Amino acid sequence: MTSKKFYYRFKRIDGALIFAILDFVLLCCLGLNHPLLWTLFIATMLLWIYKNFFPQTAVVITDDFIKIDKSNPLNWKDIKSAEIKVVRLFFKDKKVLSLTPKKNIHYTYSLLQKNNCHFGPFPIPLYGVLTLADEEEIIRLVQKKIKIQR
Repeated sequence: MTSKKFYYRFKRIDGALIFAILDFVLLCCLGLNHPLLWTLFIATMLLWIYKNFFPQTAVVITDDFIKIDKSNPLNWKDIKSAEIKVVRLFFKDKKVLSLTPKKNIHYTYSLLQKNNCHFGPFPIPLYGVLTLADEEEIIRLVQKKIKIQR
């Protein structure tokens, strides 16, 4: 295995699209001349198009490192353990694969990684934003490198 990429899979109809449609309906009711609503509609549609039509990389797994989302790559030799956690997110239980780096390993963390207290700094989502086959393959590939605690 040289490199394996996994992409997020988003639902085609989601909250952003519904919000944009409702915003457009409101614009039509106001005579299509409200600049703030037009800006909101265009920004929401651009976000929805970007999210759904341009592949969003979730995880890149290679022989040397793992890269989660837009964070810095984490070398396999720097990972102490991996654990499948169930945490509450938006009032639902979600399953994540959390990687724990060894002590005294210094990575540049993003703002989200620094404040992600429930997941840890290197979580891989296993709750529906990837396909079920991708989730199983990620677990299998990580398990080849590190023992996963359940």
